[in-house]
Amino acid sequence: MRWKVNERHSELSECELITMKCIWDAGHEVSCSEIMEVLRNEYKLDYKDTTVYTFLKKLKEKGFVDSYRRGVTWFIPARDEETYRAEQLRFARDFWFKGSASSLVSALLSLDELTPEESKEIRGLLEKLPE
Repeated sequence: MRWKVNERHSELSECELITMKCIWDAGHEVSCSEIMEVLRNEYKLDYKDTTVYTFLKKLKEKGFVDSYRRGVTWFIPARDEETYRAEQLRFARDFWFKGSASSLVSALLSLDELTPEESKEIRGLLEKLPE
């Protein structure tokens, strides 16, 4: 099987991904200064505004955000988080686990010990699977 990079949406760097997560989590249009505040408070990352603007420029070039100017520049997601997450999970399943969903789930379950609540929730999800 030959792997192709999605030509429309390039992979995100770690910094771009965290910046994008700030935008998705906001749930509304955000300014660069609001993103910087979240990066500082939530992720303990203290970037200069020029650095964050560079991340945002790259995200716009890759089709992840749109922006408009009304006093300041506002950024809104052009792609939704659920779609991106699904693409990443499919890629992980296909690349790392040769298309096996059960191997992916097994690997996830072996990462950390589950709480009793998580175990109960997972069992409930498994019971809903079709035979």
